[in-house]
Amino acid sequence: MPARQVPLTSPDALSTLLLSAPDVGAALSSDDVVVTTDVNKAWNDSAHFADTNCLAIAGAAQQGVYASSGSTAVHGQILREPPTAPEWSHYAVQAVVSFPTAQAASDFFTASQRGWASCANRELNYAQPIGPPQVWSVGQTSTDHDVLAVSRVQQSPQRWACQRALTVHSNVAVDVEACSLDGPTAAASAIAGQIAGRLPSA
Repeated sequence: MPARQVPLTSPDALSTLLLSAPDVGAALSSDDVVVTTDVNKAWNDSAHFADTNCLAIAGAAQQGVYASSGSTAVHGQILREPPTAPEWSHYAVQAVVSFPTAQAASDFFTASQRGWASCANRELNYAQPIGPPQVWSVGQTSTDHDVLAVSRVQQSPQRWACQRALTVHSNVAVDVEACSLDGPTAAASAIAGQIAGRLPSA
C-alpha cells in the first residue's frame, strides 16, 4: 500500500481519534458498552502464547508486535459492558499508533499483511492462569478498502467470535479488535474505518 502524501498526526492528537463508547457499541450492535481501560502504551499478552509470531492475531496493539516497528506513541481503550453488569457479551479494543513517517507506517502495514497471513487457517491456544487454554480457530485474512482483517472463533470454553482489523492512514496505524457472543462480527473493520475517517486528508 503506497504511503499517502497527507498531513502527519502528532502523538499528542492520538486520543482524539478514538470513537466514543456509543459509536463502538453501535458497531457491535450493543447499546451498553463503556470504556473500562484507557492506556497510552501497548498491551503485552505474549506470556499467554507459545507462538508469539501470531501475537498480532491474538490482540490489538501488542507490545511485541510494535517493539521493533519504529512506532512512537500508542493510545488505546478497552470497551465492554459495565463492570456492574452480571455478565458481558461484547468486547472491543480500539488503538491508534503513530509512526515518524507515513512510509514507516506503510511498511508496518505491508509486514502485517505477511505476518497475519502466516497465522491464518490454524488454531491458536491462549493459555489461562487457571484451567485449560482457550482454543481459537483463525480464519483467512483479507484486505478490503485498505483494511486488513481476520476473524477468529473461540472453540472452548465459550463461543466468542472476534475480528481483528488494521489500517494505516498517513503515519497512523489503526489497530482494532471486536468480539461478540452473538456470532460472527465485522465490527473491527467498521470501527477501524471510522477512526481512519477522522484522520487528516490531503
